[in-house]
Amino acid sequence: MNQQDRDLFDEAGYLRRNPGLIEAIEAHIVSNAWDHYDKHGRREGRLPNDVDADFYLAAYPIVAADLGRVPGRSDAAAHFVRFGRARGYLPNATAPRPNDPGRSPSPFGGGWTDRADAMDAIQNRFDLGRITDRQADRLRSWVRDGYVTIDIGTAGDRIKPAALALEQAFAGTFPDARFRCPDLGADPVAWDPILTPHAAAVLDIHALSSAVRRLMLAPLASGFLTELFDSPLTIERSEGMLRPVPQPPRQDSAWIGHASSRLFAGLWIALDEEAEAGALFVYPGSHRLPEFAYAGRYKSLEEAERMAEGGLESEAAAHTDHLLREIRRAGLERVPVAPPLGSVTVLHPDLVHEVGGVTGLAVRRALRAWVCPRNAAPLFAERIPTKRHAEDGYSFISGVYPEREPVD
Repeated sequence: MNQQDRDLFDEAGYLRRNPGLIEAIEAHIVSNAWDHYDKHGRREGRLPNDVDADFYLAAYPIVAADLGRVPGRSDAAAHFVRFGRARGYLPNATAPRPNDPGRSPSPFGGGWTDRADAMDAIQNRFDLGRITDRQADRLRSWVRDGYVTIDIGTAGDRIKPAALALEQAFAGTFPDARFRCPDLGADPVAWDPILTPHAAAVLDIHALSSAVRRLMLAPLASGFLTELFDSPLTIERSEGMLRPVPQPPRQDSAWIGHASSRLFAGLWIALDEEAEAGALFVYPGSHRLPEFAYAGRYKSLEEAERMAEGGLESEAAAHTDHLLREIRRAGLERVPVAPPLGSVTVLHPDLVHEVGGVTGLAVRRALRAWVCPRNAAPLFAERIPTKRHAEDGYSFISGVYPEREPVD
């Protein structure tokens, strides 16, 4: 993939220049506009957009302020693709204008950082003094890459108590704890010494331990998430692992259902130094891949099952194939994430990521959690009556232990 061309490519403009492609795409002769340009159009001398540089630079003098210099004609197309189209700017004098240019490109919506004009919104928050330069950089990384790793600083002293709680769970200290262990079957199981050598996860460990919750809500990480959601947080589910449970490439949003499909985030917290080999792998930028919908309609498998759609076993496999195909088509790289001890990695719900296992009896302790805004609702809450508990200005719920009262 030619990244410079990708930065200059505008699908709507390319189709306006090549209207015959619309029919070819509808007939499934061509996959999409970018695929055609990447495989044929570039070589044939077709332009990746329909930006009229003279018109654009004359109509929108703010380009100079955005660039911090006098723009040249070669700057027009790049500015339009990065900023202008999300603002409703026209690429040329006769182009149609979309009704809501800043909306999220996903039909399933999302938060404010999923909007096409998210980079402008971040800059505006910084200029108004709402966020610091460091916070702005993290938000830009989130929009661009789909994940960000945050050093939790002095809150690092929360790690040892959380790690102890994890060890206690696998030692049988919490009698009502339930575990996920693929080697022992698909259903959750009660604690048993046989779990120890297997890749397994204690479910909703945040509902079992205040130390775990305190780590997940460490100020720098929760501050980022609060800015991301414009809301106080709710911890909705979690897993604690001595040995990571392997997971093939997936998007959390395809498996974990929410009333607002893309309004949540995943957390990964390493409890051992992972500098040598991380268990977590990501595909930066994959949160912007073309959507896959179960049964042609539903963002998550959980929602499709709720609506009693049939044939979903094959659809789950089709989703994985879709991800791998689109990753190859977009030229995305698989990147290991080895967050240093004392940091939290936050994952976009649409980011494609995978989890690798460990060899033998090696231990690599880690916590996973999924958080959402206070007024969001995970789909399990529609099936299981849950209690919402307060915690330092935030809240948590559990679908595994819905009646359990918090114990310090």
